[in-house]
Amino acid sequence: MRRWRCRRERMKLAWSVFVLMAVAVPPVRADDGCPDLTGHYRVDGFGPVLGDALEALKLQSAGFTDSEVKISGDAAQSLSFWIKSGRSGAMASRPSLTLTRGAQYDCAAGAIVLRNSVESARKTDDGHLEGRSVVRLSRSGEGLGLSAEFHGGQRYTLYSYESARISVPKPGTGRTVIDGIRWPGIREPRPAKDYVPAPDSPAVADLRRQLQGVLGDVRLGGLEDRGGRVRASLNASRAEDVVAFEDRLHEAGLLYVTTQAPVWSNNQYYMEFLFGIAPGITARGWHPSVFRVQHEIDRLRSPMISVRGIKDADDGYIAELDVIGSESVDPLLQRLRTNTTMFRAIEVLDDVPQTDRRNLRVVRLRLKTSLG
Repeated sequence: MRRWRCRRERMKLAWSVFVLMAVAVPPVRADDGCPDLTGHYRVDGFGPVLGDALEALKLQSAGFTDSEVKISGDAAQSLSFWIKSGRSGAMASRPSLTLTRGAQYDCAAGAIVLRNSVESARKTDDGHLEGRSVVRLSRSGEGLGLSAEFHGGQRYTLYSYESARISVPKPGTGRTVIDGIRWPGIREPRPAKDYVPAPDSPAVADLRRQLQGVLGDVRLGGLEDRGGRVRASLNASRAEDVVAFEDRLHEAGLLYVTTQAPVWSNNQYYMEFLFGIAPGITARGWHPSVFRVQHEIDRLRSPMISVRGIKDADDGYIAELDVIGSESVDPLLQRLRTNTTMFRAIEVLDDVPQTDRRNLRVVRLRLKTSLG
């Protein structure tokens, strides 16, 4: 009987210890997807994904060649980032950034997903896309993988001047683009040779030479041979720089087609022009961008008339004007005919009162550009 009581007491004691351990030790959770990102990396993969990542992380100083980033901490709690900016910089002695899980990022499927999406843009064969990107960080061997999931599309510019721009989405152009880059670990050997770009084609080399004298304050982003014609990516800081550039192209006799009208994005105007004449197509003279045409009308308009929008229409343009009250468009048309040589023909297509606003009319003009 005594042995039974002792055995029962031992069993009660063991059960008490088990209960205490169950209360004191939290249950083991399933993998919540937080990766181990601690390491020392070389910044690499320059391009839109890098730009999105550095903006989302607020680490723009790491965007220079030969920059380095160190990451420490437990991703389930928080992560700290140290920055070495460029070749001549020194590694920071304290974290340049600390992110907290649940506040600045979440863990999902083995990646860190930053909560703040960033304004972004993508250049595709279909045109210039504007939207936002969500950035993810993950382990990639000894390196760090970064990906950006971009959602956006083309937009119509309704009004643009300096840093102010009003635009609306262009229906049917929405796209999702996912790209990724990799930052190698600091111990990984560097590539044996620096990248050597392919030499310019004759068409690209010729256009590059011709553009040197007309760029002014416009910056050349890149040139791409499109079968004898050359597509140029350009950007500028001010609206007047864009206007002056197109005027210089006209004066130099450089014919171009606007494949992306100037749009304000990331604190600059971005544009794309296709230079040269397609085989079997007769040159139609100067055909400036809708941005340049709107600027020409804005320069001469009445205070009671504003440009709603400009659309390219093959050999000319369709301009929609908002006219307040009974203001006649005849003085504007006269000023356009007298003070600009951009248009060889101006025709009023319609003049329609707006039912939702009694004092507003929409006037549509057909503008044909000069052949010279």
